[in-house]
Amino acid sequence: MDYLIDINNSDNDGFETNSDNVLSVKVFDKENRQLKDCYVELFLTKNGMLGLGTELIRLAHKFHEGKHIHLDPCDKDLMVQRLGVFVSPDSNSLIIDCDKNITIDELCKNIN
Repeated sequence: MDYLIDINNSDNDGFETNSDNVLSVKVFDKENRQLKDCYVELFLTKNGMLGLGTELIRLAHKFHEGKHIHLDPCDKDLMVQRLGVFVSPDSNSLIIDCDKNITIDELCKNIN
């Protein structure tokens, strides 16, 4: 299957119509406790953005709940490209996890 992406953003993008294009970011410490008072920064080169974006589209095409991919930093012995990018040695690990389809309305209904 080919994916054609209109470079000019429009209101006609199919993935935006159901409000189910949701991202959830969680950060954990080494003891697997979720950290709330923090933030995440992603720094990518232009080709890194293109590579990651392309591979995320491919991942979405073969989506199934629970599928996940680990992006671990490179080291001297292991320089592996995953999801179209090399992760710099000083980066944290990243897990991209396909979650159940849920709408933003469902996620936000319990917000005070």
